[in-house]
Amino acid sequence: MLGLTLRSMLSRKLSLALTIVTLALSVSLFLTIERLRISARDSFDGTVSGVDVLVGARGSDLSLLLYTVFQIGDASPSMRWDSFLDVEKDERVEWAVPISLGDSHRGYRVIATTSDYFDHVRVGRGRLLAFREKNEALLNGFGVVLGSEVARNLKYSLGAPLAVQHGLASAGDDSHKTQPFIVTGILRPTGTPVDYSLLVHIRAFEAIHEGWNGSVPGTAIERHADVTDRTTIDLSGPTFEPSLLTAVYVGLKSKRRIFQFVEDIEDRDRAEPLTGVLPGITLSQLWLLVSSAEQALLIFSVLIVIVALAGQMTLLVATLDLRRREIAIYRAMGAQPRTIAGLLVVEAAFISAAAAACGVILTLGGTWLAGQVLGAFLKLDLNAIMLLPSQIQALVAFVSVSVVTGLVPALLAYRSSLQDGMRSRY
Repeated sequence: MLGLTLRSMLSRKLSLALTIVTLALSVSLFLTIERLRISARDSFDGTVSGVDVLVGARGSDLSLLLYTVFQIGDASPSMRWDSFLDVEKDERVEWAVPISLGDSHRGYRVIATTSDYFDHVRVGRGRLLAFREKNEALLNGFGVVLGSEVARNLKYSLGAPLAVQHGLASAGDDSHKTQPFIVTGILRPTGTPVDYSLLVHIRAFEAIHEGWNGSVPGTAIERHADVTDRTTIDLSGPTFEPSLLTAVYVGLKSKRRIFQFVEDIEDRDRAEPLTGVLPGITLSQLWLLVSSAEQALLIFSVLIVIVALAGQMTLLVATLDLRRREIAIYRAMGAQPRTIAGLLVVEAAFISAAAAACGVILTLGGTWLAGQVLGAFLKLDLNAIMLLPSQIQALVAFVSVSVVTGLVPALLAYRSSLQDGMRSRY
């Protein structure tokens, strides 16, 4: 029966090829939307792995999280350095990592922090940041650690000098060109905004904004004879202690005290009003905000698949009139009505299986392309590596429904008679 079905389909290869392409496009659209939705959630959730509380100046929880962690949105108000020291000294706090934002390098954001960032902040499912290349200096002096995408796109290697600038424009002021940083490390890919960031020590960040040049002459970067000495410059002491910062990543000794800690942080009687953000809860609020759009996209893609299946059924029904003589010949050769119906069901199954296979190929390619565009914009890993269980279930459901739609023309063919098929219509 399979060979008979294939030979029959080859006689109508153009119309069937168009049907398969239409179904494949609809399947690909559905799978791509589903993949991007799940990948976006996983990437967002994995970006702040290991951080119990995000502390910043009083303001919106969501705005502080998006700007500080995901580098999305407008700048958040700054908090005082004294407030960071108070948080760090809290008996409930196991570790606290300061974060200061505001500068960039050729469109990539600069994160000013400390070396504790590499010891405590995790990405993905609890993984520490790993280095592709590094030397012992790391964030000492004017050392800078590059995210994987920054190093790849800008072709930097260890020892390369670079200057940061105010703001986030890709081509802005050159006020820091005489105060270069030296590349001391390159991170492995993480699939988070860290890949698109440059990490420097918060004291070096303070130093360049105070206009300090150290022992390096105030000339352009390309004129420096030995800029690597900048990684050995001692920036300890009160001179380069920051006065302001953007936020603090906090890890607590006991998760049971997390709500009490946030309540104390937001106490109105504090010298400086602060906001304590629980990343997981705040992200849940974000997903609630975008859930309507997600559902609308999902419903839209499902409707496209349904329309494509209806088109497949219409094609099979329409071709019945052209295949009456073919069916009549099968019947004259002894084929039972159920055999004729089975041919059409097998044909529907073959079309759906071919469309599903083509749809998977298009999905992998489409997700990769969308991941390159949206991933760079959101600074997240949205590329598909393999099919998700939900996608496999969707493909099985698609083929099953397609076979069901093939029952309609199969039933019509079953009821056709040999006399009707052989009757001349002219």
